[in-house]
Amino acid sequence: MTTVFENSTRENQNLETIMECLEQCFIQISELIRDQDSISLESVDDATNISGDTVKQLDLLSNTIIKNALKKCSLVRAIGSEEESDLVYTENIEAPYLVCYDPLDGSSNIGVNITTGTIFGVYKYDSNGKIGSGRDTVLAGYCLYGGSTQCIVANNETCSMYQLSVRENKFKCVSNNVLIPNKGNIYSINESNKYDWIDPRYYKVVNSFIGDKYTTRWVGSLVADAHRTILKGGFFAYPGNIKNLSGKIRLLYEAYPFAFIFEKAGGVSSDGEINLLDVPFPSEKIHQKTPIILSGKNEFDRFANL
Repeated sequence: MTTVFENSTRENQNLETIMECLEQCFIQISELIRDQDSISLESVDDATNISGDTVKQLDLLSNTIIKNALKKCSLVRAIGSEEESDLVYTENIEAPYLVCYDPLDGSSNIGVNITTGTIFGVYKYDSNGKIGSGRDTVLAGYCLYGGSTQCIVANNETCSMYQLSVRENKFKCVSNNVLIPNKGNIYSINESNKYDWIDPRYYKVVNSFIGDKYTTRWVGSLVADAHRTILKGGFFAYPGNIKNLSGKIRLLYEAYPFAFIFEKAGGVSSDGEINLLDVPFPSEKIHQKTPIILSGKNEFDRFANL
């Protein structure tokens, strides 16, 4: 992958090393999806993960690929995954970074060959070995496995987009300055839950979008729905509802990374009350869930002013 950093500082060099490690994992997972039949990859393991979701074979394979690679990286102190009950600590007890990831977001779509992806966030420990909030994110991104394999990477300098060249087996830069349109014409939310939403503003904002002739799109894969919002603008949300009071999006390896990406690309993130990056780091509950909004500025202002 072409460097994602303009300045060659020690930290940027460290993060490039982590990114190179993740890049090789994305290529392996992309090959699995491309070369094996989706029915086999969708086959269910006997257990559910810590979040209560059914575990597919591709979930397990993707998790193993990423976990084994990160454990070998001298810069990684600990690893957090949707498929692991607790943080996995490496032998590098003084390493500066925690890496959290969802190895295969949208795995319910595997069998029907709809877009899935891997989400990751890299967090830096302070001098006391603590992480305070999403503001300690130093690198975040996702790899989207669709008609082509694309990767969005955000750091403190920029947000960039890459695409995998299968022929050359490497990622090439598509854009080194991804910016979210201030206004779009698409809203993305699971309206089958609308009578159970806890916060009535979501019902109101959806009606306002319909009144202004917005189009609705809902894939049910965070990487796919958020990726479209990044490129096209608009409004994506998964609010809390009666069944899931805190929604279904996990803070460490889904919400924080996308909040960081949206901020660097000129968009907005929120849990409905505060910026997601300001939500305190859940040191005792790594699978904590949160409501989520990912949006262009125009659409978020409309929601916030209700």
